[in-house]
Amino acid sequence: MIKLLTLLLTLMVPVAHGQQFQAPITDTHWQVIESPLECSLSQDIPGFGYAKFSQQTAEPFSLTFNSKTHSSVQTNITFEIAEAHWQNVEQRLHLISIPAQNNQTTFAIQGQTAKQAFTHIQQGRVPAIRYRSQNASEQIDVLFSTIHLADSLAAFEQCVDNLHPYTFDDISKLTITFAREKSDLTFSAKAALERIADYVKIDDKVHRIVVSGHTDNHGYRRVNRPLSEARALIVKNYLVEQGGLAENLVTTSSFMEHRPIATNKTLAGRVNNRRAEIEVIRR
Repeated sequence: MIKLLTLLLTLMVPVAHGQQFQAPITDTHWQVIESPLECSLSQDIPGFGYAKFSQQTAEPFSLTFNSKTHSSVQTNITFEIAEAHWQNVEQRLHLISIPAQNNQTTFAIQGQTAKQAFTHIQQGRVPAIRYRSQNASEQIDVLFSTIHLADSLAAFEQCVDNLHPYTFDDISKLTITFAREKSDLTFSAKAALERIADYVKIDDKVHRIVVSGHTDNHGYRRVNRPLSEARALIVKNYLVEQGGLAENLVTTSSFMEHRPIATNKTLAGRVNNRRAEIEVIRR
């Protein structure tokens, strides 16, 4: 369950009487998109576009209004909370005002303010925005509808609870070091490779994993060449055999001592150079 904190809102604002957009009471449709990386709860608003709440792994919770027909003039966008239509209350709670540029069509708030709006919609109140559109003489008024919300709310909240703990940036690059003249994976290296494999299996944008093996400049070339290859290969084999990834997804190369990342004149530098580098690549 999403844990949201509702802050005390005391500023009441009058409703501007301009063109209003809201899903009709008899035809309100919610859409929930569920994946291990992103969850969204959206609603089409006829004549305007759509509005949605969304949560991505390790990103702020967000509320977005997106218009297909009403781009803004350079002004402020006011986010508000309205009472349900059946309460006949015209005044609203002010959430926040943010600047907008000419021709802007996407209006978003994030973090705690977006969570406040979500708490209100759970309680039957209606998040709304007001702003000056290039296509209207007065401010336009855009509101969510809460009709049929309960049918989709549980699925959205469950999706958020089950989001994958890692982002692409968390796993996109990894360096594993090895003992001198060894190509064995440590426990921590195996755990890191398992995190990569777990992520890759849920992100269909990943199309290649590149693994390169390296050595320090100590030792004979006849030793360093197969050692460099072995370090890359053991990473690939672990991702395929233990991580369950397709073999053709992982490519390997070896560079021996030719691409050092530290000096080979010190022990610490040579430790850093005895390595395999893993890069995950998306489309």
